[in-house]
Amino acid sequence: MRSGKRKMFRMGMTFLWKSKMLTFSAFLSIFVACFLSISMFQLSSNVETSIVAGLEAKKGAFDLKITKDEGETFQNEELKELEQDKDVTGYSIGYQTDELSEAFAAGVSDDAINKSLYKYTKDVSGNRIVINDSLARRDNKSTEDSYLIAGKKFQIIEVIKTVSGSDYTMPMVVMELSQLHQLLGHNDPAHVNYILLQCDKEAFENVDYGGGIVHRIKKQYPDFVVSDQGAGEDYYALLRNIKKIFRIFFVVVYMISGLFVANIFLEYIRKYRKDMAVIRTIGGTQEQVQTIFSSMSFVISGCACLAGAMFSALVSGITLNWFNEKVQLFEGSAAINWKMLWFIAVFVFVLFNVLIGIVFSFGQNVLPIQVFEETSSGLKKSSKAHRFQLVRKMFGKEMYFAMKFMSSKLRQNFMMIVIIALITALAYTGQASLKLLKANDNWYNYNLVQGKTAKAEIYNDKPMSVSYAKKIYHRFQPVIGKGYMLYGTFGLNSEDEYDPDLNRFKVSDLETLPQLLNVSIWKNYKTVPKTKRVVMNETVASQCGYQLGDKVTLESDYFGGSRDFVLVELINGKTNWNDEYNIIVDWDNLSEKAASEDNTDRDYIGLWLDGDKELIRDKIQELQIELGSDTSFEWCIYDDVMEESVRICRQWTTSLHVVLVMLLIVSGIGLLNSANGMLLAKEKEYRILRMLGETKKSVHKICWFQVWSYMLSGVVLGALLGMIIVYGIWKGNVITNTPITVEWEYLIGIVMYLFGVSFVLYPTVRKM
Repeated sequence: MRSGKRKMFRMGMTFLWKSKMLTFSAFLSIFVACFLSISMFQLSSNVETSIVAGLEAKKGAFDLKITKDEGETFQNEELKELEQDKDVTGYSIGYQTDELSEAFAAGVSDDAINKSLYKYTKDVSGNRIVINDSLARRDNKSTEDSYLIAGKKFQIIEVIKTVSGSDYTMPMVVMELSQLHQLLGHNDPAHVNYILLQCDKEAFENVDYGGGIVHRIKKQYPDFVVSDQGAGEDYYALLRNIKKIFRIFFVVVYMISGLFVANIFLEYIRKYRKDMAVIRTIGGTQEQVQTIFSSMSFVISGCACLAGAMFSALVSGITLNWFNEKVQLFEGSAAINWKMLWFIAVFVFVLFNVLIGIVFSFGQNVLPIQVFEETSSGLKKSSKAHRFQLVRKMFGKEMYFAMKFMSSKLRQNFMMIVIIALITALAYTGQASLKLLKANDNWYNYNLVQGKTAKAEIYNDKPMSVSYAKKIYHRFQPVIGKGYMLYGTFGLNSEDEYDPDLNRFKVSDLETLPQLLNVSIWKNYKTVPKTKRVVMNETVASQCGYQLGDKVTLESDYFGGSRDFVLVELINGKTNWNDEYNIIVDWDNLSEKAASEDNTDRDYIGLWLDGDKELIRDKIQELQIELGSDTSFEWCIYDDVMEESVRICRQWTTSLHVVLVMLLIVSGIGLLNSANGMLLAKEKEYRILRMLGETKKSVHKICWFQVWSYMLSGVVLGALLGMIIVYGIWKGNVITNTPITVEWEYLIGIVMYLFGVSFVLYPTVRKM
């Protein structure tokens, strides 16, 4: 029994040796699948590790930050109870204030935990302080410089980078707690308004059911504000999406490589069908024939997976670090996960052997006599009418013969068309989607600031007076340029009191009309005094039946009754957050009553600034210091937002291109293998054509027409599939005016690549 299996094994090795090109193609397909899968997993793993590290860095060396409403200080008893909580393993205290005119200041009782809150690395003590780069840039200071605060000289030991989106983007200084109290004239050195807590894992159990330390603190101290540093759902969502994308890559790699390997083993079966029939005729069983192909499968996939794993182990560190240097997907150097490396290698090995087993079971279940009948080379005349006479008349006899030869082997070679179609569809979908995604992102960011340099919004629990709003406006007037400002939300006496679009308005300085991206302005607006001007969202105007130049009557207690206005500007309904622009009038229309009344709707100021971005940044940071931590102040600068957007887009573009290049290499090898087998299968027919008087050049044309016809068929099918996928994904999801068009440059690139690869077949064509 063992002797019989050894013979079957040796026969399988003989088949592999006799078909070196097929064997090499199968080996290379599985090798690339294994290597690419391991590389993508290692990349995904390093990205995940980097994101987790980023989460930890963002969270800091503490789990909870606790403050009190209105920035009040803690009582000693409150601090003691928090510090002695059963789930607290460590704590630190500090004091934050905007009372100093020089900068926002933080006093720390120790460096151990506070370092992770403010992101500094050196110890602060005595007159040694840390400043951020916002303060350093504003006052032209650097490390080792001295800095005067409230008349006292301090030594700058470190300048920390201002992290975009953090709570501390304003000019800030960090010093020892006792030093800050001394500057502020506080008698109690234990004066603190925040505490940082380190907790054990049990502190957050049963949070969804009302348990855990956070719920306990909030229940005991209703005026405490608890910030859970670990609640970073956006980051975890990003992590899940990255894993999902790489899983899709895995599936695509396995699918493409699996199709190639299946096609190669079908070619093995076709090539050695007569040999199988002979074995069956002399008494061999299907199991023995299965042993031959199983041994071939085991040897090829085993060697390919082992080589792929070893190659990955040798070069993954180098290639991943090079790749990360280009796209900056993760921090630090790449680390290799050895356990998962070998797991993926074994998984790929098992997967391909199962696939090959399925292919073989369908490919060899015929009786021996059927094999000889199907593979006999009789010269029987076809009973079917000639189907390609039109091709002959239009394109000549070379194309006619090429189509005839193709049609006779279309079923066997259809896999080649499918593979090229899948590669084309993937490449087209990826490239077109990236283009539309980038256009969407750019348009969103541009609309976010309405084409201006920056945007800033103030939300305050306490009403802000009209005089305060005007003060802010005049403060930013040097950098407003073509920008504008919106203030408050005021009520109208509308007939439809339940429609929020018709019963509220905002105010601005309408001396200059808000210049948004999508507006229509009445040509005679300059003839209308600014207090008579009204700006409307086109949806509201349409609902009320107004057009540009029409008289609009509005009634409000804030006007002191009813007033007539002229509609001078319509804002397009597609404008981002267009409901903010429903109705806008000039703030000089507000009566004295409105200016003095304690109205809670006057809690909003929006600024759209159009000037020098660094001057805008300085002015915004100065205002942020004045507003303090009690007021919500959100701002962004367009160039900063776009810089981050471009970085992320570059990461994913490069990642996709790397995957596509690897798949195109595999597809190129598969195309060469399939096309080479197709040409060799018709070698006898080509010789007969030569004997019948066809020239060598004519036969070569037939060969090239066959290869290119399969290739172009796959590209056309893939292009159609890609267009359908892109349209299905993006229909209704494009927020810009970018049309979903046919991206010809991507298709031309794929065709040029495949044409270039096909010329490797030149030596085979010359033999015909």
